[in-house]
Amino acid sequence: MISNETNYKIKLKNGEVILLRDFYYHNYPSFCSFASKYLSDEYEVEDVVQECFISFWELDNEFSNIESVKSFFYTSIRNSCLDIIKHERVKSKFVELQKRVVDSKEYFLDNVLKQEVYHYVHKQIGKLSAMEKKVVLMTLNDKSNKEIAEKLGIKINTVKTHKQRAYKFLRQNVKRFLFFIFQR
Repeated sequence: MISNETNYKIKLKNGEVILLRDFYYHNYPSFCSFASKYLSDEYEVEDVVQECFISFWELDNEFSNIESVKSFFYTSIRNSCLDIIKHERVKSKFVELQKRVVDSKEYFLDNVLKQEVYHYVHKQIGKLSAMEKKVVLMTLNDKSNKEIAEKLGIKINTVKTHKQRAYKFLRQNVKRFLFFIFQR
C-alpha cells in the first residue's frame, strides 16, 4: 500500500512526528491479526485494514499521541468488520428466505402455471394472421403503434385494427384455457 519512497508524516498535537510508512509496516500485521478475530477471509481482513489506512490518510486530524492513532485504527477496523458481519447476516437471511420461497409448493405451482400460460399464449399467437402476429410480437417488444406502422409500412389505424383483432382472438382462447386449467 505505501511505497518505500513515500514518507508521509503524521503530526501529533504534542509536536511529535510519525512516518506513516514506518507506522504502516510496524502495525499492519497487528491490525490484520486483530481483524482476523472478526473475519475469517484473509483477503477481507487485508481489505479492511487497507481501507482503514486510506480513511486515516483522508482525515485531516491531528491526534494527541500514538495511542490515539492506534485507537483510531482498532476502532475503525472493528466497526468495518462488524459492518461486514451484519451485511453477511442480512445476505444469509435473504438467501434462506429465498430458499424457502423457491422450495415451496406454491412457488413451484405458480411457475408451472406461468410457464404453461406463456407457452399457450405464444402458441395462440402463432395462429394469428402473419400481419397480426408481427404487430403483437412487436407490441410485446415495447414498440409503439407509430414504430410498428413505420417498420411494417402501414398506417397507424391499420396497426390498431390488427391489434384489436389479435387481442380479441387471444382473449377468447386464453379465457378458455384458464377456465380449463382452474376446473381441474
